[in-house]
Amino acid sequence: MPESDKSLKSDGSICVSQDVRNSPSFQCSIDHGHHVVELHASRSGDSGTFVTFIYEKDSERLLRHVTGTDEDEVILQSLAWSEKNS
Repeated sequence: MPESDKSLKSDGSICVSQDVRNSPSFQCSIDHGHHVVELHASRSGDSGTFVTFIYEKDSERLLRHVTGTDEDEVILQSLAWSEKNS
């Protein structure tokens, strides 16, 4: 994943530059209530790492990210977090 500019805000949230949102690892975007969940994948041989970034809808504010080797599990955890925090 390309480098991104991150800054920690006083409320504890992280601001991430568009580099992450526009990276070649981007797979899909899921519109989920008040949030947008973006799936990114990094594959090496037979293995892969999947990351979701959860943003406020219509914002660049990154609220949370989930990382793992099981794509479905990473997506399910992200959607569950989004549902709980809506």
